[in-house]
Amino acid sequence: MDAIRVKGLSVYYRTPLGQVKVLDSVDATFEEGKTVGVVGESGSGKSTLGFAITRLLPPTGITKGSIRYYDTELLSLPAKKMREVRGTGIFMIMQDPFSSLNPVKRIKDQLMEALLVKYERRKETLDPKSGEKEILKRLSDVKLPDPDLVMLKYPHQLSGGQIQRIVIAMGLLLEPKVMIADEPTSALDVSIQAQVIALMKELQQNYGMTLIFVTHDLAVASAVSDKVLILYAGRTMEFGDVGETIKQPLHPYTQGLLKSFPSGSYKEGRLFSLKGMPPSFFDMPAGCRFNPRCPYAFDRCFKEEPGVYGVGDRLVRCFLYDKSNKS
Repeated sequence: MDAIRVKGLSVYYRTPLGQVKVLDSVDATFEEGKTVGVVGESGSGKSTLGFAITRLLPPTGITKGSIRYYDTELLSLPAKKMREVRGTGIFMIMQDPFSSLNPVKRIKDQLMEALLVKYERRKETLDPKSGEKEILKRLSDVKLPDPDLVMLKYPHQLSGGQIQRIVIAMGLLLEPKVMIADEPTSALDVSIQAQVIALMKELQQNYGMTLIFVTHDLAVASAVSDKVLILYAGRTMEFGDVGETIKQPLHPYTQGLLKSFPSGSYKEGRLFSLKGMPPSFFDMPAGCRFNPRCPYAFDRCFKEEPGVYGVGDRLVRCFLYDKSNKS
């Protein structure tokens, strides 16, 4: 069963320079109890996908297409009903953790409010003492030292890494069916990143949660994900099983991302890097959006934009896999 099904999703932003399309007809499925890594460079539309699913786009955002949460169409859901879905249904960990907390309330009060939301939606009564124990347990789970002291502090008294872990603990308290993690380890040091990823996987396994893991790092995505969705310039470039994708990447963009991994010693020389930069949404190249950076581009790539082709159980947007191509 799919927890989230995205079909023909396009997201536009109104800007002083005109309307710009940041996501263009994206199709993706997020299976219940599985993790999908959403990977791409900055500006590929990764975070916008998360904001569209949670309907937290800024007022300048315009969304078209379909986003189904189980049997519910989210894009046509009344705002009051959508608020009931957020949190215990779909919880999003923001890239900027400070935006998720109230700066004038203590951490304990904010986590207790989140816990109260869960109990109210379950039509259960929250006992303050047991609630405090549950909060302490979750703060300990995210490896915060002295959680009893942390609870009494305000957000400005904590580091960015501590705040990020508190927001993750809030997600653990709410026990959502779907968690969207937008670069959740970016504020954490390397020694904590693996712990946080392990905690998310534990929550997924314990509660059958679906995890959408947004990252620019394909190596991190490969460590946590069952499937991977590669985005480039607002388009899906490749989607499929993460093991198969890492072993045999199909799209030239995915191949370039994988070649950028350090795989040996410094004696092997400089790391590979993709030439050029992602295109501006205001000035997309004709044809395939990746053609200025693609080592395999041929005439057709500069005239037409490729469709999505099936290769086994995977999907790839590239003319190299068009069986009708005679070039």
